[in-house]
Amino acid sequence: MTRNSSRGPALDVSVIVCCYNAERTIGDTLDSLARQTHPAREILVIDDGSSDRSAEIVAERAQRDGLIRLVCNTSNRGTAYSRQRGLNEASCDAVLFFDADDVAAPSLLEKQAERLTADQSLLGVGCYATYFASETQGGELGLQRIGATSREAAQRQYRGNKLVFMAPVTMFWRRDALAVGGYRQSLLLNDQGIRYEDYAEDLDLWCRMADLGAHGRHFITIPEPLFFYRKPAGSLSTRNVAVMQLKMRWIKDCMIRRRNGLAERGLADFLASRTRRERWADWRSDLAAGFYKRAGFAFASRRYARMGVFLSLVAITSPKLILQKLKTQSVQP
Repeated sequence: MTRNSSRGPALDVSVIVCCYNAERTIGDTLDSLARQTHPAREILVIDDGSSDRSAEIVAERAQRDGLIRLVCNTSNRGTAYSRQRGLNEASCDAVLFFDADDVAAPSLLEKQAERLTADQSLLGVGCYATYFASETQGGELGLQRIGATSREAAQRQYRGNKLVFMAPVTMFWRRDALAVGGYRQSLLLNDQGIRYEDYAEDLDLWCRMADLGAHGRHFITIPEPLFFYRKPAGSLSTRNVAVMQLKMRWIKDCMIRRRNGLAERGLADFLASRTRRERWADWRSDLAAGFYKRAGFAFASRRYARMGVFLSLVAITSPKLILQKLKTQSVQP
């Protein structure tokens, strides 16, 4: 095992980067991971059938840096498949997924590893993020604050059957993730070609792992922005707000059923169970979520009047969403 200065044995960590057509950003991402004060034992890049130079760029980096290992899917298989492949291929028990267009602060791995090894009850350690609307606009747009920052808050979350939202950059134990089934695959075959498994796949995993809260296990978040999170307007969750919202409702239904000793319902059965009143409420919620995303991108492009219109529409359709976002996000002036 490697050592990190004089602090004793360092935690071996596999950083897994799922990459698809990221030739413009993957270099900066790998550079930031190479500059860590707590070096990863390996940087495992899963290329998901990119049609640009992503795989070529990573392969060139791997020739110069023995920590980088490239694994290529034979075709585009999606986020959930690539994440599960990374989980299966990782050589370390501590793992962290990192998007191919994000940038890590130098102390990200060090601070997360210190917290994860200091408390055996921890399932994983997240952090706050400084976020951008895209890789081209530049400048810090705001702060994203997600996750319980204390054991007490995590326990309240578990007792209240709350969804476990964590930053996508969360260091966790591979063995715990595999024990609950990892990233689910092929949730609902359909003629539209929608890969439901690719939406909120990390939230689904966090919630299944958080069932171990019955034994005192929990996630924790370091209340400090330790990576730069880019959220482009064309991202999967932004393009398909209604699908994302649906998946989150199903995750909540599954979680409550598990904790009450009931079998989970498949996604198709859950959809069929929704009453007309519930579908109406779902529609309002989806509409509000879409308005909020559009307000965020209006802010990013400095179109403040447009942002105000969309925020007003959010307040009309779902005042609760405004209050929720005020707790988790702040913006830079």
